[in-house]
Amino acid sequence: MRFTFILGAVMGLGVVPLSAQNGPAPVIEIFREAIKEGRGPAHEKVEADYAAGFRKANHPAHYIALTAMSGPSEVWFVQPTPSFGATEDYEKASEKEPLKSGLAMLEARDGELRASSRTIWAAFRPNLSYHPEKFAGAKPRYLMADTIRIRLGRDADFLAGAKQYFGAFEKANIDQCTLAYQVVAGAPSGTYLFFTMMDSMKAMDEQPARMQAVQQAMGADTFAQFMKGSGDLFVSTENTLLEVKPGMSYPSQQTIDANPAFWKPKPAVKPAAAAPAPEKKQ
Repeated sequence: MRFTFILGAVMGLGVVPLSAQNGPAPVIEIFREAIKEGRGPAHEKVEADYAAGFRKANHPAHYIALTAMSGPSEVWFVQPTPSFGATEDYEKASEKEPLKSGLAMLEARDGELRASSRTIWAAFRPNLSYHPEKFAGAKPRYLMADTIRIRLGRDADFLAGAKQYFGAFEKANIDQCTLAYQVVAGAPSGTYLFFTMMDSMKAMDEQPARMQAVQQAMGADTFAQFMKGSGDLFVSTENTLLEVKPGMSYPSQQTIDANPAFWKPKPAVKPAAAAPAPEKKQ
């Protein structure tokens, strides 16, 4: 895992993806690592060592690790940032020894396990989000990341469509939190990321019923026109199911305190060794 302070930075949140002290982070970095086949366990060990190094150094930049449960074998590292300029302070902290040398050694180990990597910077878009005030960073276990790329010059149409779509969500009383981020570097122009938080995979079972409720709230004809218009507006869409991995994460103390059982579980108690059987008398 290479952070901004080493090469670029990672998308993130102080809590799960995207949180600053109060609500969603204004800026996030996403560092996406494609892992070589069969190297997942080794990569997980390296990332646990990364997190331990940052904890020992009390580094100011926190991040969350998310593993892809769909698509290519990837890990997304998410780092919440209050501003673009704040990463300069993170870089200075990473240049201090012994952390600097430790990160260099970990980067060499990690590089052997990656097939490729990409760093993305994105800015929070509250006007494209749905109930961002409900975001509880320490709670979600899974996220659905929707990557949408729109045609150049169609931003106003996209904003109008999002308002119509989430307006139907509101009318249908959909209890959901979706955070929208607009990519500013690291992906083609017109790319947006939508993160929907899930406490359990059971939320996936409820998706057909939710979409039926949204269709009814919008009206069948309007919904059909909306979907047809989306086809003309979008260049591409991709949905990635992600799972939060606390062992590879470096969350803030605030996040840990909000849910210590998940972020800092107690080690399993090893069963006591059985007493040796008494020797039989001859």
